[in-house]
Amino acid sequence: MERDHEFTVTLPEAGTYLVKLLETVQLEEADGQTIGHWPAFQLDAKNDSAAQVYDELLGGLQQLIGAGPGSPEFEPFAAYVREHGTRLSDAEATAREVAELRDITVRWHVTDDEQYTVQLWQDLELQRAGDAVTVRAFELTGAGRHTGEALQALTRAVSEACGEHNAPGPRFAELTAWVRAHGEQIPSEVLAQEAAEKQVYLAARDKLTAITPEDIEAESSTGVPLLVDFWAEWCGPCRQVTPVLVELAAQWAGRVLVRKIDVDRYEGIWERFQFRGIPAILMFKDGKEIHRVIGFGGKQHLIAEIEPHL
Repeated sequence: MERDHEFTVTLPEAGTYLVKLLETVQLEEADGQTIGHWPAFQLDAKNDSAAQVYDELLGGLQQLIGAGPGSPEFEPFAAYVREHGTRLSDAEATAREVAELRDITVRWHVTDDEQYTVQLWQDLELQRAGDAVTVRAFELTGAGRHTGEALQALTRAVSEACGEHNAPGPRFAELTAWVRAHGEQIPSEVLAQEAAEKQVYLAARDKLTAITPEDIEAESSTGVPLLVDFWAEWCGPCRQVTPVLVELAAQWAGRVLVRKIDVDRYEGIWERFQFRGIPAILMFKDGKEIHRVIGFGGKQHLIAEIEPHL
């Protein structure tokens, strides 16, 4: 994350704003580390780089405003956005949202040995009608109460239309040809390395107990913190962190419970827990979030983030 990154924030009954949230963060260097102070929200972070500090501060902000609109904690954030941001017209907000969606890069599997990265939604169209959102691409449609839900529905429609190479759908040849023409093929050596890492991941995957979001309160009320890995099967960094979490669960037995939640199984989970990427490793105690780590920066970084909260 960069300091001048522009965030799109929608405030209930106030509209959508474009705001550089991080522009008021103060940075300093000490003992080879970068320290960040965010006076607006009374947040501090320390890490190896400014980008990592920004990520930590954003995680702290997400935790701070986790109760959402209408809560006392959310109002200072809303006031900050109104003061520092620029309000967008409905047309501008929609255009910016469409541009962000069109810029998303996804992983497309033709076979295990032929895979691509591609901006799948580069021709996407979006429409709003009241509280409903509709997105269209490849002459297919997805609808929902918000953009994320609509995009998930469209993704399912594309997946069903394409199918897989050993069980092709009615548009397999067409969609595969489109991806080959518009995507970038992943080198074979990268796929080989990922295959080796996948075997390590598969050996560890079932050693972590799966729970539901509703289990969090009970699981975090046992006297020790609860560490929840929000993950998905398609997420590469999730596969990397899983063996590390299994190792730490054994190393910290009696000091922490480690569980996992598959984000693809629960509608609205991204919004409910307010994270923008996975793996999202959230710590809870007595039902309340006490810390979070977004992404995987290596075993030692994860230990440094988690151990102080045990």
